[in-house]
Amino acid sequence: MRRLLLLLALPLLLAADFAVVRPGVPMRFPADHGAHPAFRTEWWYVTGWVKSGVGTGARDVGIQITFFRTRVPRLATNRSRFASEQVIFAHAAIADPATGKLKHATRIARSGFGLAQALVGDLDVAVDDWRLWRTPDGRLHGVVVVEGQRLDLAFTPSVPVIVQGLGGYSQKGPSASEASHYYSWPQMKISGTMAGKPVTGTAWLDREWSSTLLNPRAVGWDWLGLNLDNGGALTLFRMRDASGRALWAGGSHRDATGKTVIFQPQDVDWQAAGWWKSPRSGARWPVRPVVRYRMNNRWQSIEIKPLMPDQELDSRAGGGPLYWEGAVTMKGGRGYLELTGYSAPLRM
Repeated sequence: MRRLLLLLALPLLLAADFAVVRPGVPMRFPADHGAHPAFRTEWWYVTGWVKSGVGTGARDVGIQITFFRTRVPRLATNRSRFASEQVIFAHAAIADPATGKLKHATRIARSGFGLAQALVGDLDVAVDDWRLWRTPDGRLHGVVVVEGQRLDLAFTPSVPVIVQGLGGYSQKGPSASEASHYYSWPQMKISGTMAGKPVTGTAWLDREWSSTLLNPRAVGWDWLGLNLDNGGALTLFRMRDASGRALWAGGSHRDATGKTVIFQPQDVDWQAAGWWKSPRSGARWPVRPVVRYRMNNRWQSIEIKPLMPDQELDSRAGGGPLYWEGAVTMKGGRGYLELTGYSAPLRM
């Protein structure tokens, strides 16, 4: 449902026969870890918390590694064998409270000729010297560089994937066509190095592919992915209209035993709260939301707190949007929050 906003920086997509998201299509692994080039776009989105430093100097740091693939059809008049329909975009960020500032970097290239790739059949996506891939032992590996800091990390699964929505068909709006194929892989164990120093932690992978955009009345969305301390996982999202009400909502809860509950729109109540105003953009972000979800006929409430307030990302200079995406905590868990459409409605 998300991260598509970053692709706004790409040229306008031309009309094409994209693949359609349909219910009843089963997830197949390891093939669905890989690319789906017939769809308009997809993403591999890794977020996590790592422990940097040792002893009394150790601190929590948020990390994000995201790769996108989007299909940009060729003009009928363009017969060049050098023209590729696939564009790969990558973004990485480090949220370090020691600096109070988000560090981030991007890469973008058309696929082919050793510049970029998104493998079909299993996970292996790359742009230039950045790469995210899966090895035969089942671990994921990511290598990126953010403002001179090299992240070289391994992500080891400890639980199975969560197939979101109805068997992987995840509706994102009132229309059944507003949907994605979507799964999450929480509770991954992180090991590796950041700026040459060892780090450990816990990560979350989100995978979606789709060919549809936002509902016309949607101005943005809010999303949460949380690894719970007890081994469970919680996903919550809503699509907002101009009045701030939910056009659609959903998510899931999986407990430590593997029991999973899929939320319907009426099961999620998201309240924007704890606003932070950016000194750079002037935008106000609800970085401390209160979210309720109904499970087993009982409502539960969580309060979200950011690792640091300033986790704003401004891609307007490249034609993209202004948004907030960062590391957050709740009582009994930690993860990532994404906020879009608060400075201006998204137009996609």
